[in-house]
Amino acid sequence: MSLDQAVLDSPVVEDIDAQIEKVLAMMSARDLQQLQAKLRQLYQLEYSETDAHPFNIKTIIKGRDIRFARGVSPASRAFMILHSLGHYFFICAARRKNIERYDYIYDLRGVQTALHYYETAGQGSGLDQPPPMTEQKRKDRVSFEVGANRFAADLLADIGFGQAAALIQRYQVGDINYILDVSRGGKAAIVPSDHDYLRRYICAGLSIDPDDAYDDGVYDPDAYRRDGIDWQHIEDIRLEIHFF
Repeated sequence: MSLDQAVLDSPVVEDIDAQIEKVLAMMSARDLQQLQAKLRQLYQLEYSETDAHPFNIKTIIKGRDIRFARGVSPASRAFMILHSLGHYFFICAARRKNIERYDYIYDLRGVQTALHYYETAGQGSGLDQPPPMTEQKRKDRVSFEVGANRFAADLLADIGFGQAAALIQRYQVGDINYILDVSRGGKAAIVPSDHDYLRRYICAGLSIDPDDAYDDGVYDPDAYRRDGIDWQHIEDIRLEIHFF
């Protein structure tokens, strides 16, 4: 199955526990160590772990700094690292192509209390309720996430870890549904643990509309290059990625 085919839906499952075990088996602790070492060598990534993040956030990524909450599986950690790098590639490709459609999602140089709504809910500076998820915003978000995964798959193929692209395929649809749910529902929609994330989303047989994946040409087969991340730009926009 190609990454594009995986946009359509996740397989409907009868035994979720068995499916979760299969997902966890896709990335061993040793595999993760090897992948992290390669990405550290290429991009000077720094990995750390904390007992917990606020609001049950599983991982927070700022630039090259990746901080996991304890209890996040190697499979989910690998997806989070790769997906974030995919976002960096996507953001920089959009900038090179002068495509501004997605700027409002990730550029934190302005005041954007809607981005991490759950952090400011109920505060004087926050919003009273989540911003409405319009049809266009849904399409923006879905295509932004799918585009990141396409770049991540290209990165894996480039660095000799192409087999791990199956992990991205497996996580993609469930993760997108989770992002949309938290965007609509705020912190009340954040699941307690990585296992809940796998059970309720990754292995839940969910789907997305494949038409939502169109990204105005940000991603194309020739758009990826290993040095395609402008790290200064990523720092300038103050991007902070939260994996709920």
